[in-house]
Amino acid sequence: MNRKIAILVFTILLLSINKIYGQITFEIDVPKMVYQGERFAVKFVANAKIDNFNGPSFSGATVLAGPSPSTMSSVQIVNGKRTSQYEESYTYILQAGDQNVIAISSANASISGKQYNSKPVTIEVVSSSSTPAQSYQREENQDEGITYNKADLFLNLSLNKTKVVKGEPIIATLKLYTRSNIAGFEDFKLPIFNGFWSQDIEAPNNISFTTEKVGDQIYRSALLRRFVIIPQQSGNLTIEPAELVCQVQIAQRGTRGRSIFDDFFGDDTYSMERKRLSTGRKNIEVSPLPSEAPNSFGGGVGKINMNVKLAHDSLKSNQATSLIVELAGSGNLNLMEQPKVILPSDFESYDVKVSNNFSNTAQGVTGKRVFEYPFIPRGEGVYQIEPIEYSYYDIQQKKYVTLTSEPKELKVLKGDVSQGIIVSSTNQREVGNLGEDIRYIKNRTFLSEKEKNFIVSSLFYYLIIVLVAVLAFVALYILKQRKTFNSDIVRVRNKRANRVANSRLRQAQTYLKENKVQEFYEELHKAMLGYVSDKLSIPYAQMQKSTIESLLISKGIDNDKVDEFIKLLDSCELVRYSPQGADSAMESKYNKARELISLFENKL
Repeated sequence: MNRKIAILVFTILLLSINKIYGQITFEIDVPKMVYQGERFAVKFVANAKIDNFNGPSFSGATVLAGPSPSTMSSVQIVNGKRTSQYEESYTYILQAGDQNVIAISSANASISGKQYNSKPVTIEVVSSSSTPAQSYQREENQDEGITYNKADLFLNLSLNKTKVVKGEPIIATLKLYTRSNIAGFEDFKLPIFNGFWSQDIEAPNNISFTTEKVGDQIYRSALLRRFVIIPQQSGNLTIEPAELVCQVQIAQRGTRGRSIFDDFFGDDTYSMERKRLSTGRKNIEVSPLPSEAPNSFGGGVGKINMNVKLAHDSLKSNQATSLIVELAGSGNLNLMEQPKVILPSDFESYDVKVSNNFSNTAQGVTGKRVFEYPFIPRGEGVYQIEPIEYSYYDIQQKKYVTLTSEPKELKVLKGDVSQGIIVSSTNQREVGNLGEDIRYIKNRTFLSEKEKNFIVSSLFYYLIIVLVAVLAFVALYILKQRKTFNSDIVRVRNKRANRVANSRLRQAQTYLKENKVQEFYEELHKAMLGYVSDKLSIPYAQMQKSTIESLLISKGIDNDKVDEFIKLLDSCELVRYSPQGADSAMESKYNKARELISLFENKL
């Protein structure tokens, strides 16, 4: 019974997947606008075999030909992955009348036993004193075979803003407009954004034309590039022009008889002419940001929100965690500086990790920028992290806005001392576990006078007193020697350095066998850094890599081995906070760490 249910569920999943990824579509492809009297194509397209096609009705246009069926199929294999595409279509050739709108009703297609209908559409018809040119008139002024005619063909760089403040994003769109037959392009030069940070938003690999109305004229327009640009200085900034040379076909009509299909399918002979296009210079007025910016201003301009959180609310001492600051919204997110964060003095902090999750869209840069402040608390207790402030310039309000987070509380519990680096000072001492050394002494509730006299008057009694005195003297001597030994912190740490390091290395080897990447590198980092801290008696405040390097060299360690040790420390720190892809090198780094510590132990 369970097997039948499993088969049924599996079948439903297969049908669902087929429905999602193999969905059949039936759509119409038409221009948005045409001229009066213009001939154009209406195409109905399906991505599956059409069993039966029922065409639509047309109002405001004359059907010159169609429907003409066609089929297209292709197969691609990229990186071993095979993809196939199938398309079947029916095409009509229409000629626009003198009405303002052409209405096309829904068409119907029968595909795999199901009925599919296209959406009804309307096309705007624009009147013009001249016929929409398939060619253009030659001009007199020519330069090295290149002619200029902006009426039929031009390049335009449009800006959504021309007056901004420093750091305010601007969208720049580069388009080509034509009413001529273009055969090719050459010598394409992008605009030069001097004084701006710039990034492509859209950069089509293939130029695709759509119908667009400019003034009272209809053009075929193609998007060449779309940028987001951010001014980095104030003043009147100039964008240097983009340039493009187009190869344009000029129709030369013959004297033989023609048909309506000749006009549409282009049964003419052509000559080629080159036309140089330029957008011209564009000027942008950039105002400086208001003076007296808050101390917490991080360069942000736009609309920004801030979210601050701790990776853990509580943890043990000597364990790593992070404070995470997220700045989200829209504006110049990619250029914002990290907020200033003040951590308690007992926290060992590391370099800030920055990650971006935003996109450059037609509306500008949107998303969020995340700053991660990794740290390790060394002492136990309840710590307060002060509120974080971040100021940005709000474009809509035209003023600085300061965001302030709530104070964060972190509870640090007592952790295993071996997990972290032991920070020793002259005020610290080792304390024995007295609870395990004291034995319970059972007191007798009754002792006769005879027993008291017997014990006091016996030789055994005096031997015990002497023995106790000797043991007390020996114990005092040992305690004094231990106290003297323990007071020498340098000697204590030096003696135990190798033992503690080997203990941590054994733990790292356990994590290696269990393939726990994060825990492995954490323990390996502690073993190496803890060893040099104890062996070289480096105070916590001086635990910089430059200090470690200079002290190891001064102790006679070869420069190559010191470099290997420092590089291994760096790689461990990197993987601790970005462990992706690090599991392949775990064993080699473990062997290298054990080799270096063993070498240092023999020479130090």
